[in-house]
Amino acid sequence: MSPEPRYEEPFAWWGPGWQSSTPRGIADVLRDETIDPWTAANLWAALTRRQSVAVVSGASGVGKTTLLTALLDFLPPGTRRIYLRGCFETFSFLSDPTIAPSQTALMINEISPHLPVYLWGPAVERVLGAAQRGFMLLATAHAESVHDFVGALTGSPLHIRAAQTATFELVVVMERDEERQSKRGVRGVWRLEPTRDGVAVGQLDSSAHQPSDISQERDSDKRDPATWYPVQELVRRQQILDDVRDRRIAHLPLGSLFTDTGARDLEP
Repeated sequence: MSPEPRYEEPFAWWGPGWQSSTPRGIADVLRDETIDPWTAANLWAALTRRQSVAVVSGASGVGKTTLLTALLDFLPPGTRRIYLRGCFETFSFLSDPTIAPSQTALMINEISPHLPVYLWGPAVERVLGAAQRGFMLLATAHAESVHDFVGALTGSPLHIRAAQTATFELVVVMERDEERQSKRGVRGVWRLEPTRDGVAVGQLDSSAHQPSDISQERDSDKRDPATWYPVQELVRRQQILDDVRDRRIAHLPLGSLFTDTGARDLEP
């Protein structure tokens, strides 16, 4: 009889046979320009709300897993991580009464048919179904664009319904970029939303208005359609990330910054 999987131990998280000796945090990927503070602020707001995120790129070695690992700094305090085991996954955690879906993130090293340690086949639809029970999904995948990502899920052999692909609310697309210090970075962030006919795709406008003085924004508690979350909240998060990047503060004030539905002042 085989032992139960040790779900909280990373399983081929960096690929088979690969280990990261020094996992990089959000401060590291901000400082090497893999991601800018405004985009990171939007992803922080999303993960605070326990939204599911996929990080994709067409090429290997572009930093999908590195970025996703750094984004774990944004998880709500107390979030439990369950690392899925590719084609070896039994989904026994779904029947474990000690695992609370609303407090758990399912970690998917890659959605891909390339290796048995990656998630593919019927297991992909099953994990999307787990999200309907309250689990948060964090994954990487090989795709040149958000449309390629959706196409990989809806095409053969998976045949996932288009609307169900919006289980991943946000898709982060990465690319090589010689102009950045890290030589790679986020090309853009897209939101997936289910519709009656399938799925709608919208892009985060990284050039959207980023006010530097919150006090001047009388309507800054309203949602900006170009940014998806309350502007005041995003600006405050961006300011904190600027301070983290520039070493003015050492830690993110997780758990005491914002509610799920709006912004409030930082605690002293």
